Amino acid sequence: MPTIRKGEDMARRASAKIRTSKRAPRRSVSLGAPAKRRFQQRLLKWYREYGRDLPWRKTSDPYHILVSEVMLQQTQVDRVIPKYHEFLERYPSFEDLAEAPVADVKKTWYPLGYNIRPERLHSIACETVERYGGKLPSDAEELLSFKGIGRYTAGAIRSFAFNEDAPILDTNVIRVLHRVFVAEGDPKTQKAMLWDLSEALIPRGKGYDFNQAIMDFGATVCTARDPYCLLCPMKSFCKTYPFSPASGG
Repeated sequence: MPTIRKGEDMARRASAKIRTSKRAPRRSVSLGAPAKRRFQQRLLKWYREYGRDLPWRKTSDPYHILVSEVMLQQTQVDRVIPKYHEFLERYPSFEDLAEAPVADVKKTWYPLGYNIRPERLHSIACETVERYGGKLPSDAEELLSFKGIGRYTAGAIRSFAFNEDAPILDTNVIRVLHRVFVAEGDPKTQKAMLWDLSEALIPRGKGYDFNQAIMDFGATVCTARDPYCLLCPMKSFCKTYPFSPASGG
């Protein structure tokens, strides 16, 4: 059986991730320019006033962004902040992380949980050093070729580290977009459409602020159980307003 070269394997892995993200049946949301502009302007205005002050927003270092994104997977922000500082102090670069034993990395990670994450982060560091000289690439397909970097994390790195207008779609973004623009069906089965919507809504040249804003908005206003609908700047055109727990939202 012929040996598959590593580069070919990485390319296949990236292609598989892209194909997987496109399997869901596509619907589309009719979004005129006025509605699009209204959402963008209100969201960015809200973010300027209420956006959270988070340490990973004070850097564009791709390594720091990657660490924060992996830590934030299924973990609350308040728990991540002290561990983020500790981890970067212990492993300040891809090279430092790659040289460390995995067992030590997992100890430093404790007690964040989901211990596959530090293993994946260590693997990404090793691959970055080996293939890219310690510099994380900005190309979407190259990022997706890493085991442990999916479409959301790739978009977050491109947006927050390289200031590209790359879409993101996490739990908060899904909830906001589905409530405001869709309101029907199960959002878990509509991810292809919501990815398209996330990309279409980014104001040109403002992907960083827009993506940070929509995540903050979902985390603090358009929350899962008790959204602050009366204070919401989108309520005049939100398709789920007024929110009812029975609707699922």
